[in-house]
Amino acid sequence: MNREEVHSASLCEKLSDADLVRETKFLAERTRRNEVRLLEHLAEFDARRLCLEEGYRSLYEYCVCALGFEEGEAYRRIRVARVIRAFPEALTALAQKRVTSSSLVVLSPWLERKNVAEWLKAATGKSRRELEALVAARYPQAPQPDAVRNLPSCPAVVSCAPPDACEVVPGSSGDVPAPSPGDWAPLPAAPPRLDWGWQQLSPVSSDRVRVGFDAASIVARLIERVRQILRHKYPEGRLEDLIREALEAYLDRKDPQRRLELKAARAECASAPPPAENDERLPTRFLRSWAAGRYIPAKVKSAVWARDDGRCAWREEDGTVCGSKDWIEYDHLRPFAKGGRSGDARNIRLLCRQHTQAAAAAEGLSAGRLRDG
Repeated sequence: MNREEVHSASLCEKLSDADLVRETKFLAERTRRNEVRLLEHLAEFDARRLCLEEGYRSLYEYCVCALGFEEGEAYRRIRVARVIRAFPEALTALAQKRVTSSSLVVLSPWLERKNVAEWLKAATGKSRRELEALVAARYPQAPQPDAVRNLPSCPAVVSCAPPDACEVVPGSSGDVPAPSPGDWAPLPAAPPRLDWGWQQLSPVSSDRVRVGFDAASIVARLIERVRQILRHKYPEGRLEDLIREALEAYLDRKDPQRRLELKAARAECASAPPPAENDERLPTRFLRSWAAGRYIPAKVKSAVWARDDGRCAWREEDGTVCGSKDWIEYDHLRPFAKGGRSGDARNIRLLCRQHTQAAAAAEGLSAGRLRDG
């Protein structure tokens, strides 16, 4: 810390609470006004293409290398500068604090001369997230397919400005063409780092959001395991269904509010009178089957799962075991209708759905032969 910083810190420490509040508000207001003036200057700077005369190939390179802006900050200010250059009413709204620079960045791809007034009015007083949801509702995006892919352990830093940083804002006159990607000059070398912009929740329509994040490879294995377990409930195995199911299960166990609601629901059910025998809502077939022992006890399921290692135990004629982990079901070796016991782990096995159907078909074929014989 140099002398000026030490001196500034000591002055702040001497301020009273009221003075500190007043000074903070004053500095924030002055910073905002200077930001608006800076954007005006950048818009004119861009119109005159002075970055070329200063020895830089683009305004982005000038902002980063000459003005010392951070890459994302340079991108945002260039976008806003071009918006206020194309639409002067946006500058007025920005100066009057009706919209923010972040709002203009969100609106920049959709602004046209015929709709700029409508969008500026809609953006008044809204946060960036609210505005993103509004734009997504107006211009819904097509759903994207699920994807799980490997990323390099040390991703390289993009050595040039993002193309969007120098494209012409839609609706502008277009007198300043966007430089080609080859015109970008490489930025100074920087240590590799992740692009955290992808790790976000971005709305794509009025009732849909896009979720993006990078994860360790073990997460991909966990997702695959959950997909196998929930294959019966969600045959397509979509990430949305799997993650929602996992989050719901976690909240059922850990969310205090949900536990209270569940406790109240159980107390209500316990205090309610039993249903009449002729009540149509009574699952009589289920109760009869349970009493008759058709359903497999939990301890038997656990033993069978451990014995078969959670895999299909179907054995081919040559002795090959299927071993699939998808569509796993509990199957009776001796059918229940023929006296097979559900409480005996020796009579229960794990089969995938395909081999369950094969076993049923084989059983039906043998039964038909017995009848024909």
